[in-house]
Amino acid sequence: MLMLSLPLLIVSCDSNDDDNNPEPSVVKEWNIDLSTANENPAVPGRTETGNLALQLMADNSLKYTITVNNVASGDALQAAHIHTGDPVINGPVIQDFSPSFNGGTATGTITNVRQSLVDSLKNDANQLYFNVHSTQVGGGLVRGQLNSRMEFAQDVVLSGENEVPQVVTTATGNARLRMTADKNLYYIVNVDGLESGDEWTAAHIHNGAAGANGSVLVGLAAGPADFGVPKVVTLDDAGFAAIKTAAIYVNAHTNLWPDGAIRGQIR
Repeated sequence: MLMLSLPLLIVSCDSNDDDNNPEPSVVKEWNIDLSTANENPAVPGRTETGNLALQLMADNSLKYTITVNNVASGDALQAAHIHTGDPVINGPVIQDFSPSFNGGTATGTITNVRQSLVDSLKNDANQLYFNVHSTQVGGGLVRGQLNSRMEFAQDVVLSGENEVPQVVTTATGNARLRMTADKNLYYIVNVDGLESGDEWTAAHIHNGAAGANGSVLVGLAAGPADFGVPKVVTLDDAGFAAIKTAAIYVNAHTNLWPDGAIRGQIR
């Protein structure tokens, strides 16, 4: 009788051991679209896209799968990090993934994530982004925000030649525009080379196709101090829809050229 009960006792002990070591639960998870257009600046001549599937576990580990599609011939993925920064800012690394890429894919688990980072990851209000770097694009090939889905991303080159009528000026510029699904437009308007004696006064997104002038849709800068500074504006429904689909352009104005000194077409 004693011999018959012994195997039952062993099975029972094994079952208890399994129950005492359960798989940690998922605290939070992300599914993040990655794109070259989200980089700052956008990566010229590259069209890679990708995805990050990320899980924060109850034992303070991070499970991840990184996928980057159609990596250009001759390039190779080499690093990936979480950084701090809103969609138009490049910020410092706060978590290195040290991934082992097999072509365009890497899967792994980061253990013992520090509690301060765990707390930061739990807070949806924090501006964090994920970045994959390659041998040819060391500053970052594809990027995506952790807590904001990108709906639109474009770098718009500004020139006097695009004005209607054309403006002869040495001034140049670039408008970096990033719009998220919660209708926030993050942007920075950089300008340079304006002639001595003139001054930047304003910048806007206007309605209008190439070759036409139109009304103001969104104000971007209201004076010289607003240029070269990261900013954000919350859009109404009409503005949100227009930036995704309408014929619109960016225009930067000066004292000598109040109707616009340099311009760039969004579409």
